[in-house]
Amino acid sequence: MMDKLQGYFGLSKTPFGRGLAPAMLHRHAAHSEAIARIAWCVAERALGVVTGEVGVGKTAATRAAIFGLDPARHLVIYLGNPDVGVRGIHTAIVTALGGSPRTRRPP
Repeated sequence: MMDKLQGYFGLSKTPFGRGLAPAMLHRHAAHSEAIARIAWCVAERALGVVTGEVGVGKTAATRAAIFGLDPARHLVIYLGNPDVGVRGIHTAIVTALGGSPRTRRPP
């Protein structure tokens, strides 16, 4: 189906796919503001959370902000599913940093 759409419209890549380069994304005022807020969090070494309804561009804005970071200076840990709970988030962060998470079991 996507092949037919791509052929019909003369597209070389799937539109709106996750594989698009951040430079190819459509930018609008809210998108630019989200990128600026993320950049501010990075510059201030602050914690930030990106929230919003499905399809508003959270992932696109985050990817665009991350694209501008120097990978030698910044380690990005992306948690696409926060429904894993506190223990899951902790495990993902510690593992991404190269550690082995220690979990406590209730007595």
